[in-house]
Amino acid sequence: MRKNINGWTMAELVVAMMVLAVIMILSVQAVRTKKIKTLPFAYAAVKNLNEAAKYVLNEKGTASLPDGPVAYPVADSNETCVAMAEAMSLIGDYNCVKTANCKPANGEGNTGNPNFRTANLISYSGLEKDFVSTYRGGASDAGKCATLETKMKDVMVDINGDDGKNEIGVDQFPIKLLQTGEVIPGTCTDIAPGATPSECGSETFNNPTFTKHPDCATVTTMFINEKEPFAYTVYRSRLATEAEVNAGSYKSGERITEPLIIGDESKAEISFAEADCIARNNVLTRTQCARFGYSPATECKEEGVYCFVKQSRPVSMNLFALPY
Repeated sequence: MRKNINGWTMAELVVAMMVLAVIMILSVQAVRTKKIKTLPFAYAAVKNLNEAAKYVLNEKGTASLPDGPVAYPVADSNETCVAMAEAMSLIGDYNCVKTANCKPANGEGNTGNPNFRTANLISYSGLEKDFVSTYRGGASDAGKCATLETKMKDVMVDINGDDGKNEIGVDQFPIKLLQTGEVIPGTCTDIAPGATPSECGSETFNNPTFTKHPDCATVTTMFINEKEPFAYTVYRSRLATEAEVNAGSYKSGERITEPLIIGDESKAEISFAEADCIARNNVLTRTQCARFGYSPATECKEEGVYCFVKQSRPVSMNLFALPY
């Protein structure tokens, strides 16, 4: 007499495999470092700020973001703050009053007072302040000592709002918003003016004044260099060569834009400081570039060529990933 052997049905097997998959995913998330978890959210904060700035610029039809108070919806609100809040999907209302004490939460469990918090749980503060004058590096080799005045405002992003420990470099990141809409990593270290570079002889000139963000307190980590949580890629725009035109690949006068490979493929994504110095975008002066050990790329100094910097996404968003 044959005995019945109990086995798994197909449905039971599928359910078991699904349960096992969920357990594996949760296990992987548990061992992921806090930095890896936060990078996509830090990237999203800067990316969304930049997209909102471009949207406001297009709406206004001007070359720079608005500044100053507006009478709506609350008197004495900063116009840039209001415009950028309305360009994003928010949780709750926004606070752009210039006299308000808008800042992210400090310490563990403390409640912040940001300008607004977006649907992806990221909060922004500092946008209620006016743009202030600062300086960028000179744009040409003929003016190595020159500085160009520009307008910036300090912004602090908090990738998880009031949750967590609330610490600079962990879940809070200082950045700078230029009045032209450009977003660059901020710094918790003052860059002192008055350096005397050897390439300019005995002339003394002012470096860009990156003021310390008030929420940085005593933190001295410099997020504009290799410790920043973001990565950047240098792109090179050049005219098609005669050979390429003759081959029919491009038209005469057509521009070709391609990533600039710096040394090897491993340096395709680099710090903002290195990218800016290599591309000669001149947010940093040549003195600062020399101090970091960076210099303009030869490929960016050729006739008819210009290089520019774009932020690259450091880590792909994971379906089950949360800031903490």
